[in-house]
Amino acid sequence: MKLLDVLEQKYFPKHVVDILTAGRITELYPPQAEAIQKGVLDGKNLLMAVPTASGKTLMAELCMLQSILLHNGRCLYIAPLKALASEKYNDFKNKYASLGIEVGLAIGDADTPLPHLNRYKILIATAEKVDSLLRSRAQGLINSLSVVVLDEIHFINDGSRGPTLEILTARIKQLNPAVQILALSATVSNAQEMADWLSAELVSSSWRPVPLKEGVYYNEMIQFHRYGTRLVREDPPDDLSKLTLDTLRGKGQVLIFVNSRRSTQAVSREIGKNIAPLLTAQERQQLAALSKKIAGPPGDTTKVCRKLADAVVQGVAFHHAGLKPNQRDLVEQNFKNNLIKVIACTPTLAAGVNLPARRAIIRDCKRYENGLGQAYIPVSEYKQCAGRAGRPQFDDFGEAVLVAKSHSELSTLFERYIQAAPEPITSKLSNESALQIHILSSIAGGYVHDVKGMFDFIQHTFLHHQRLTPCLPDLINRIFDFLYKEKFIEKSPAYRQAGGTRFFATALGSLTSRLYIDPVSSITLRNGLNALNQKKTFSSIGALHLICCCPDGPALNVGKKDMEDLEDFASQCREELILTPENHPDFEDLYSYFSTLKAAWMLGQWAEEEKEEILCDQFGVGPGDIYRHIEAVQWLLYAAGSIARLLHYKQLTFDLENLKNRVRYGIKEELLELVQLKGVGRIRARQLYAKGFKRLSDLRLTTVEDLSQLKQIGKTLAEDILTQISAKKNHQNHNSS
Repeated sequence: MKLLDVLEQKYFPKHVVDILTAGRITELYPPQAEAIQKGVLDGKNLLMAVPTASGKTLMAELCMLQSILLHNGRCLYIAPLKALASEKYNDFKNKYASLGIEVGLAIGDADTPLPHLNRYKILIATAEKVDSLLRSRAQGLINSLSVVVLDEIHFINDGSRGPTLEILTARIKQLNPAVQILALSATVSNAQEMADWLSAELVSSSWRPVPLKEGVYYNEMIQFHRYGTRLVREDPPDDLSKLTLDTLRGKGQVLIFVNSRRSTQAVSREIGKNIAPLLTAQERQQLAALSKKIAGPPGDTTKVCRKLADAVVQGVAFHHAGLKPNQRDLVEQNFKNNLIKVIACTPTLAAGVNLPARRAIIRDCKRYENGLGQAYIPVSEYKQCAGRAGRPQFDDFGEAVLVAKSHSELSTLFERYIQAAPEPITSKLSNESALQIHILSSIAGGYVHDVKGMFDFIQHTFLHHQRLTPCLPDLINRIFDFLYKEKFIEKSPAYRQAGGTRFFATALGSLTSRLYIDPVSSITLRNGLNALNQKKTFSSIGALHLICCCPDGPALNVGKKDMEDLEDFASQCREELILTPENHPDFEDLYSYFSTLKAAWMLGQWAEEEKEEILCDQFGVGPGDIYRHIEAVQWLLYAAGSIARLLHYKQLTFDLENLKNRVRYGIKEELLELVQLKGVGRIRARQLYAKGFKRLSDLRLTTVEDLSQLKQIGKTLAEDILTQISAKKNHQNHNSS
């Protein structure tokens, strides 16, 4: 089936046909042809469960373009991760700007509605962002849609993000039954069950544009399933280097999946020594420049940054959540352009951005699980990693290679992973905590007012479709009772119905829903703020620990070597803490207490201007972890301030706002005024303060020449600072007059 024929048959405008046929695709892939035959361009719902790079996105684009250009429709493209949403946004925006189609991106702060959403013909968003908009009663957004694309819908199986994606899908089905739903997924074993839930046609296929060879390596030999064997003879003594060199000599790239961050760093260091000699002089020069960029400025680097920079010089990188976002972006970008040849990574990379390689090596099929010890990873996780093998337009095939440590393990890996089907997707909505969050949001959003209404809505979910929870009505009743008892909802006797009293959200319930936090976090903050208000003195470490005690708050892993230091720290700040093992039932397990305490200690040190490198060493985290926790804590401090305002705790509102800004910049309170200047962060603010510029007014009498003499403040920034100071003074004079 030819793409041009399909576009002409469906009356696509000629200038659109020219854009869509300008690329390499002329003949549709078999799964794409099947999707057309099953009516995806005739308005039918469709679930495409096919491997990566098999053409799912093109079908989504055709549906959206047809709706927009022929029927003046509006489309919503939901991606599970911010990185994937950003990737699609950049792709669609570049591709369709010439058609006058405005593409929007919504992945920002959860309670910040975008007033100009209606201008976009294609809105790309995360499920969490759309859910947050619906909590603000933006029902018109859903009602106006003609096409909804649910990318990576198998994320419903994810314990963290799955419930939100499932609830959102059910809400869309309920509010706009006429909308066309196109769900995209990797191959799953119960795809028909998911298609039935969506009232959708199914295209399920294992076809790939680049054939995948799956095999197990043992003793210098890869035994492929249905593709024979391959002898791997290379000089290095270790197996990973042999497999890597074997690929690089054929002009391929390699992804190596291991089970821990530490392993990614060790593997990249070991492999780098062996592949560096294969680099060209030009590549060495480019990698040296990239290495400096990744390391960052001398005063802002850490051991992890330097280790990554050292690996990149040799054409290798590691990739995990402990890296800074800009470092991960640089690694991904330079792997895509073939400057970086090898990435050692944790499996989270496979679930993130599209980053294929000639060979995907899955070294570790076991990882540590609490209570289980070393346990085999799920088949679906292996399939996700294996699916990254094979670069479209570059490779004739891709290879996914498991590494066996013994001959008996070789056959075990074949049976457990290569010859096995992935686990079925199951709803994670039966989790009581997840249901609490979404039942409250349903009441606060005005979508549900009683138990019966909630149960009627739940019937639209995959949970109900799978009939996994026979006592669901009892669970829903229990959650309503909990929300009423904790004053998130209230009864309205004026509205009597056959089913009983109607419920409405209280001010606290509405605020909790808009803030996009767990009701238990809201209870923790409310009770903690009451205690803080009674203390009459504000403690930053007490407030930070309160934040870390919330279900939405950060916690750090605690090892035996941490215990003594944490006990000392707990003793020193006991009077400042709101929640302790003596008054908080969740701390019956001392490990949980120390986990929250460790996180609060690290954040407190950050707000006291401790260097990143020292924090990384002292608390066993990566720079990316620090920034991720800072982001979470800023939001919870904002939430705490909002609840304090609701409780009329004026001084606490002020104290929490100051602490939020201290955490944002990593500064002591004395620098809060100076960091208001654009281009001035924690380091430059401290330098200004040390030179006697303690307030913005102190900068009014200085000169560009004097200011530019300070370390890290050149002439351009000095001029900009003085311009800002002048503008602030003029603004103050205008207001006073």
